[in-house]
Amino acid sequence: MVNMKIKNKIRVWIGIIAFLPLLLSYGIFLNSEIKNLNNNIEKNLIEIAKLIAKNNVVRKNLTDKDLNGDIENVVEKYIKICRDADIIVVVDMNGRKYSHLDKSQIGHKFVNPVLWDKIKFGEGYYSKMKGSMGITFRRYEPVYNDKSIIGFVMVGKYYENILKNNKKTMFMYVGLFLITISLTTGLGRKFQKDMKKNLFGLEPEEIGRLYSEEKLIIDNLESGLIALNTRNEIVKLNSVFENKYKMLTTDMVLKKLKKYIGNKNNMIKNVEAIINGERFYIKILPIYDLDKYFGMLILIKKREDVEKYLKEITGIDQLVEGMRANIHEFKNRLHVILGLINLGKIDMVKKYILDLQELNQYDFKKYKNIKNTFIKAMLLGKDGVAKERKIIFEIDEESIVEETRKNHLTVDITTILGNLIENSIDSFENNLEVEKQIKVKIVETEFFFEIEVEDNGMKINEENLNRIFDYGFSTKGKHRGVGLFLIKEKVGLYNGSIKIEQFNDHKKIKIKMEK
Repeated sequence: MVNMKIKNKIRVWIGIIAFLPLLLSYGIFLNSEIKNLNNNIEKNLIEIAKLIAKNNVVRKNLTDKDLNGDIENVVEKYIKICRDADIIVVVDMNGRKYSHLDKSQIGHKFVNPVLWDKIKFGEGYYSKMKGSMGITFRRYEPVYNDKSIIGFVMVGKYYENILKNNKKTMFMYVGLFLITISLTTGLGRKFQKDMKKNLFGLEPEEIGRLYSEEKLIIDNLESGLIALNTRNEIVKLNSVFENKYKMLTTDMVLKKLKKYIGNKNNMIKNVEAIINGERFYIKILPIYDLDKYFGMLILIKKREDVEKYLKEITGIDQLVEGMRANIHEFKNRLHVILGLINLGKIDMVKKYILDLQELNQYDFKKYKNIKNTFIKAMLLGKDGVAKERKIIFEIDEESIVEETRKNHLTVDITTILGNLIENSIDSFENNLEVEKQIKVKIVETEFFFEIEVEDNGMKINEENLNRIFDYGFSTKGKHRGVGLFLIKEKVGLYNGSIKIEQFNDHKKIKIKMEK
């Protein structure tokens, strides 16, 4: 009877805790999302209208009152590439149309009401009205020729499409809400059924008595401690684990160490594990008296006391170095622009800026399939360092990385990739004659990460191939030799493999890891 009351309380609280916040959050988010959709449409319409209004072909033909079709060609290009532009009309100050979806209307008068007072004073505005192509949401933008207004651009989106987008968004989030509620209800029922099992079949009074007895702990350790008996049941927790590691539960730890706990051989194990998004170093000590097994101790420690090692793990140094290189390159470009301006070479300034814009667009296209922001930032940083060292830095066209939500995986991939690239950059240190090249390939599949870093720098001596991943081993001097060691450690966390291939004119390191 007592158990039934507890189950009923759990059922009620699950309903309250799950349903009300979900209902409120989904309602707020849905309203915000629809507003964002509409705001984005307005923003896109005004951007498109301004682009067309500033187009030299449009301005020239309106000035010359030329209906040769050039404006129509410009408009068709924008309609093809702009998702929110369903209709674009260019009109001169006499109301004559120079473009329209219905080609037969070109040259005719614009019959819909226009707020000419606003247009004549250079003010754009939005409106919703019914035209020859149906109800549209519109943006009107004046067209200038020098300081005079010579016409306007009307960019519209069919209102029916806007409503369809809003309904689609609404149905999607309502569906997600219903699915979430269904999952919560199902998990709540499963929790009720498993409650007795999770409490080891004990009544609340028994649990209270055993808890008091089992509160005897070892408090003189710096590490958190979990003690297990021969049945892998918890018999002791020390105060360090309870106070310092409040973000953990014993279930989290034991689940992560399941494969080690089940193995009762007389061996001490050191394990690096990610639990609840944080990294811990864990030592497992089986307890034996002669050949008799009595259980095991699990000692847990954070990594905070190894600050230098922590920086290597997170890859922060990799990003800082890349940012420094990009800032340096940016300052150099600004100095060039300032010098040309001082010399009065305005045309050369314009050409230089346009060339830089094309160069930057090319650089960013290289990373179009690298959607993870942190990894992309690291690669952009390394690209900047490579440019500074006169190294050609390429991203393989087959590379693809999704925007993963596993922060620890992103950090580890960044560390591995950053150290590999840094190692390639260092391999050119004493090689001044070759055209330096580094090529990176990173492919994310459903189950794996595959990484390749190829360079034509100095090759690795055959005698060092088996030692380069050892901690502290380096041919670069003292206090080095950590980067490749970290790569080996990280790859091991994901059951990965490392392969080194050396050819006559280049070398390649391949890494494959489970997600």
